[in-house]
Amino acid sequence: MSEIIRSVDVYTVAVPIEAPLRHSNGVHPGWFIITLIKITSSSGLEGWGEVGGGGFSVKNFLESIGKNLIGESIFNLQRIQWKYASPIAATYYNQLLPQIWFPIETALLDLQGKFMDIPVHSLLGGKVRDEVEVSAYIFPRYSKDDRGGETSPEEILKLAKRWKEKYGFRIYKLKAGVFKPIHDLDVLKLLNEELPYTLFRVDPNGAWSIMEAAHVGRQLERVGVRMEYLEDPVWEMGNMARLRDYVKIPLATNTCVTRFEDLIAAHSLRAVDIVLGDPHWWWGLRGYQQLGRVCGTLGLTLGMHSPGELGIGLMAMVHAASATPQLATAIDTHYMHLLDDVVKERIVITEGRIRVPDGPGIGVEIDYNKLEKYQELYHEVKEYLYTSDPARPEWYPMIPERGYASCPCHK
Repeated sequence: MSEIIRSVDVYTVAVPIEAPLRHSNGVHPGWFIITLIKITSSSGLEGWGEVGGGGFSVKNFLESIGKNLIGESIFNLQRIQWKYASPIAATYYNQLLPQIWFPIETALLDLQGKFMDIPVHSLLGGKVRDEVEVSAYIFPRYSKDDRGGETSPEEILKLAKRWKEKYGFRIYKLKAGVFKPIHDLDVLKLLNEELPYTLFRVDPNGAWSIMEAAHVGRQLERVGVRMEYLEDPVWEMGNMARLRDYVKIPLATNTCVTRFEDLIAAHSLRAVDIVLGDPHWWWGLRGYQQLGRVCGTLGLTLGMHSPGELGIGLMAMVHAASATPQLATAIDTHYMHLLDDVVKERIVITEGRIRVPDGPGIGVEIDYNKLEKYQELYHEVKEYLYTSDPARPEWYPMIPERGYASCPCHK
């Protein structure tokens, strides 16, 4: 097979979301900044990948790597990764190089699938599930254009019910840590009462102290909230291990276990039950499969985290999820917050599940009109500081958080 890389093009887009998303580390102000890569092969096929989640573009970084990919075989994944996005170099760049590798690998796998007329999951060893379950990712949201504004438990419940009717979700994940823990506790109690036959996750991004996390966990246990897990209730692996002495609810993380080197320590400390990996941070789709094998060996449950994605990234996640037997929980996604996408047909979520595509490549087609439209929007809005809150200009995140935002329901 002599198919080689002929050109690499990189784009940055800003795609609007329904309303600004609040979390304990800041705010997504009303759009996601996503960097897209298009790799064109010698026969004219196009492979697409994307990376985002941090409020800024990595276009320059991807372009600098892309110049060196010209002439490489689209099948030389190992050579390309170790030469241009090496795990050795990642020691110094922390999570940046794994995130850079994700769109490159996705685009190359997309190309391979189109060249051989097979889906990406076949390149990953074949799917073990035809559908992938996803969770409803609920944030407290600022109001924008008559959308959003969910702050109180009742307002958040209304959003959850709307999504239940529209998407059929069975699992809900609450982004916590913006308001006092008592607020998040009351939200979960109300959701539990009003949404039977559902499971709940809560993620304060490590904002709670040990005492706060222990209190919330014990109260959730006492009133019988159907908790699937607590995600990063406290910061750092040692604190997660200490919290286990106080709560019985399983503990999950996407912050204190971020590298393969972390897995041994997490296992030894019994710090976590569930590792929320994702292809963005764990060396792409094949790296995520490797994580699954290691978690299976160590007796850790495997989940999938979402940093925020468009249809390209989501379908890459779905292919990885479909071909990783160790995945044992519904995957996260921000997709329901998006007002639009750069793909021609939006990803469909039905009964809380996404159908795994069987067409060539990752299974999406780019809408060039939308690509141009959202490139222009990016140049208009530019980038944003992830760790800021426009309603609290003097605020910045602390661990543990001591400056919770005020809300009308919990004075």
